[in-house]
Amino acid sequence: METKIKQATPVEYEFEIHATAEELKPKVNEALQAQRSQMDMKGFRKGKVPMDLVKQMHGKAIGYRLAEGYVQEAFQNEIEGNDEIEPVGQPMLTDLDYKLDGDLNATIRFGVRPEVELADLSDEELSMLDHEVSDEDVDKEVQRLLQQRADLIPLDDEAADEEDFVDIDLQRIDAETDTPIIGDKEEGMTFFLDDDRLRDELREAIAGKKAGDTFRVELPPGAPPEAGADAPTETRLYEVTVNDVKRRDMPELDDEFVKDITEGEFEDVDSFLEEIRDRLKEAWSDRSREMVQGDIVDRMLELHPIPVPESVIEMYLDSFENQVKQQNDGELPDDFDKQAFRQQNRDDAERQARWMFVRDAVIDYAELEVTDEDLQAFYEDQADEQAGLTVDQLEQFYSQMPQMQERANQQILSDKVYDYLIDAFDTQRKSLDEFEDELKEKHEQRQALAGGAPAGHGHAHGHDHDHDHSH
Repeated sequence: METKIKQATPVEYEFEIHATAEELKPKVNEALQAQRSQMDMKGFRKGKVPMDLVKQMHGKAIGYRLAEGYVQEAFQNEIEGNDEIEPVGQPMLTDLDYKLDGDLNATIRFGVRPEVELADLSDEELSMLDHEVSDEDVDKEVQRLLQQRADLIPLDDEAADEEDFVDIDLQRIDAETDTPIIGDKEEGMTFFLDDDRLRDELREAIAGKKAGDTFRVELPPGAPPEAGADAPTETRLYEVTVNDVKRRDMPELDDEFVKDITEGEFEDVDSFLEEIRDRLKEAWSDRSREMVQGDIVDRMLELHPIPVPESVIEMYLDSFENQVKQQNDGELPDDFDKQAFRQQNRDDAERQARWMFVRDAVIDYAELEVTDEDLQAFYEDQADEQAGLTVDQLEQFYSQMPQMQERANQQILSDKVYDYLIDAFDTQRKSLDEFEDELKEKHEQRQALAGGAPAGHGHAHGHDHDHDHSH
């Protein structure tokens, strides 16, 4: 057998195999004899069918199986067993030329890890939200909890204010003919007027109206008239009918309310307020962490435009398909367009693959590893989140589930990668106002580059960029 390894791209190689018919003869005879021993044909004793007939009936299938197995064995011995080469992803058989009793020629294309030279991050500025929970934040959260427990009292002949609950019908009007547009009416829409998602124009128009009032309002393009609807692209005229107005009857913040809402966990207002403050601190910390992780991935990919092997991109696309299957009882939907799906998700697959290589490079460079102490802390956190399970029970569970254990290890490593990179970047901690101003400025810049579309407002909401996979 002759083999040759050729570099096709910086991250892909071709493994060429040539074997003569004489070299393959022992394997061919073995495969034919195995097939013959199983054949039971009329006119012949079992296992005594003439070899020419065996070849005629099964030669093509035998030849393909033999060639495939021979090529796979050669790849395992010379590539996977080669300490100087580290293949990644699924190797692809790109060429196979073989007929039974003939020579074999085959080519396997496989990917290798790209070289990642980590950039110096010390002069790379990274913004991180550092919000200090204020008394006002605590008051807002208390107000939200009180509102959740409030009773709604109907207002018979009193105008709605900007915190009341309303039930309305919304009929779109043709401005040219001044007539209702048939089929464009929403009935029984209910919402609180202090809902942040509501259009200011609609809120201001309803405030001051009573149940039974009908009026018209123009809503400009942009956001929808109510949360969740499709956004109009032009100014629209609507006729609004107020069906009902209700006002919150707020409970008192006292010890009885605290006992009720916490189911006895807290018994007095002061300890409850302290708990709220602690939970808000944790929530803001988690939100800050989530956002900076997304920014870190973006920045690291910008700074490390490494090539990605096609085999690894295909590996991620396969995982995306498997997710679709899991969401559909193990089967792809009947109308699933595999080619369109893979094309649509190709950029994301390449992005996730590239982050995997960069992340692994950071782990190697910083010599990050999972310690027993890390695992113990992980089990303790899991036990806090899953009532009824002890740390020992969780440790035993993970030890019996290798895939779950590996996932836990990768999660711990990811946290360490982000910790390391937060320190490696020139991380600037920003107040909420500073951070949102910066988000708004970035949004406006993106809109300008995209063609001058109107800029929206930046908000400190997280976005998920963490795509770690066990490998």
